[in-house]
Amino acid sequence: MLMTVSLMFVSCDSDSKTESTNELGKPVTSAVTEEFRELRQHALSDITQRKRVFYGGDKAVVFQTESKSSIVIPPHSIRTRGGQSISGEIDIVYIEIFNKSKMVVTNKPTMGLVQGNRALLETGGEFFLDITYRGEQVEIVRPITVSINNTNSDAVARGMVLWNGDINNNENLTWLPASREDLTFENSGSVYEGARGDFYNVNLNNSRNFGWCNIDKLVRFNGQPVFITVQPPAGFNDSNSSVYLAVKGEDNMLAQFDVFNNATNTFEEHAGLVPVGLECYIIFVSGQGGNFIYSIQAITVGANAAYTVPGSTLVTTTNYTDLEAAIEALP
Repeated sequence: MLMTVSLMFVSCDSDSKTESTNELGKPVTSAVTEEFRELRQHALSDITQRKRVFYGGDKAVVFQTESKSSIVIPPHSIRTRGGQSISGEIDIVYIEIFNKSKMVVTNKPTMGLVQGNRALLETGGEFFLDITYRGEQVEIVRPITVSINNTNSDAVARGMVLWNGDINNNENLTWLPASREDLTFENSGSVYEGARGDFYNVNLNNSRNFGWCNIDKLVRFNGQPVFITVQPPAGFNDSNSSVYLAVKGEDNMLAQFDVFNNATNTFEEHAGLVPVGLECYIIFVSGQGGNFIYSIQAITVGANAAYTVPGSTLVTTTNYTDLEAAIEALP
């Protein structure tokens, strides 16, 4: 067991910005403190799979991943951004996430934009793909297929749909419904109609889909959703911490409170995610001095759903896998 420690923190200026790059190597201006961002990036780097292979244009390339997924790049399906054929080594970068512990340490929750509101999704797999040639991203001219074994997720596979990931300056991820022109299931189009034990064969139809994509469906709970607020310990805000909501017994979904109210010093969500009476966990996460700092509270959502993270509950660890283990041990 990790020991609970008393820590003193200096409040960070929420208006400060750090210059950094995203997973695609593109420059971004981040409102998140650099030390917190680096901790998340380290956790993400550890699950990033890379492969350099020869692509000659007239022969398919298949990249087998550690989880038995595969990326299939058919003949004549990619070219340079200048329109030239490719003959040489290409670099493939691939990441996949299936459970809430990885979502927390990498900040990749399952929050989708549904009819203008952010809603909780259940995932069959979040994945990231990028392909470059001589340091420049390639152009997709014929569909590339990402094949994911749906037994990697405990979620019911049938009825899943496809989403593209959008990351804002606070580095919070929102999933946007994908159009048929961008992403499709190879065998069933917009909605997955296969059975458990099959593969999600997802076609990336153009280069707009390099980056984060998702296989998800909307979570529906019985009961009236309630608006939840969470007050962090003194010295914490949305520049140096995040707050998530996990549902008891569910490993393939994770909500995030992405709104920070400076007037009340509280993390909030948009319009109500879960109903009164649901058993959940509030997961507070921060980082300082190369350490993850966290607190996990079991709650039963009440009608007056205003919660506080006491400073006395904070735990620090030098290794993000300890935080993952604490989340994975939850009932």
